[in-house]
Amino acid sequence: MTVQIIDQIRPMIFDLATRYRKSLRGCRYADIRVQVDEGQAAAAENGGSKHSTRDYAFAIGIRALSGNAMVAPGYFGQSLGTADLGRLDQVVKEGLRHAHHRALANAERKAATRAEFGPIADALGSTILAPIDIHQDTVPALFEIDPRSVPLDELVALTTEISKSTLALDPHVKYTFISAFTLLTRELFCSSEGANIDQCFAMTQGTCFIVAHGKSGTQELYDYMGHQRGWEVLTRGAHEESIRFPEFRTFCANLTK
Repeated sequence: MTVQIIDQIRPMIFDLATRYRKSLRGCRYADIRVQVDEGQAAAAENGGSKHSTRDYAFAIGIRALSGNAMVAPGYFGQSLGTADLGRLDQVVKEGLRHAHHRALANAERKAATRAEFGPIADALGSTILAPIDIHQDTVPALFEIDPRSVPLDELVALTTEISKSTLALDPHVKYTFISAFTLLTRELFCSSEGANIDQCFAMTQGTCFIVAHGKSGTQELYDYMGHQRGWEVLTRGAHEESIRFPEFRTFCANLTK
């Protein structure tokens, strides 16, 4: 499973959001979100590798606004896998129907409640989306080092080395936990209004957790660093106008000191 699957399914998802939605009686609006992640992570504890993983995530989320006397929302979401690709059209159709039926039930109950409460019934209203400009666009990810190109062994080596070096900085340091992940996420949004937006972004983050013990007691301290960029976030740091931090080794050493 790769983020490139969005290229393959994008026309189908747009068609379901615009054309198939019209077959659902009483459905005023629908949107479909598809997300695919490719990422990897590693963690080390007291200078030893604790775990590492390379994996993917694939999921859909659907919203429908339906009703007659009143309009209300209904939702559907599902995590998917490679086995679902061959029947994705059917999965999304079932999800649209599920969200639509939930929206209808919501709208019917809202209308019944409104009729029941008389003078305060105006507190309940139809769900109406604000008008917006409709866009069809592709937004690429920004990175120098593709998260998918980094060997998992490099994540293991980095976290293990930093965990070991921070433990050795001072005899008062009794425990270190260092973790890192880097991933690429691609999101597709299609609506019955005609929106068709494909957005991709990278995300890389490092975590440092330190426990030190001295005469005054035990002190725990942890912090995170990260950015919507590639693996370079941890190896070089960030040096932008609005976000600045050093590379991960220095970040962890400074926190430990």
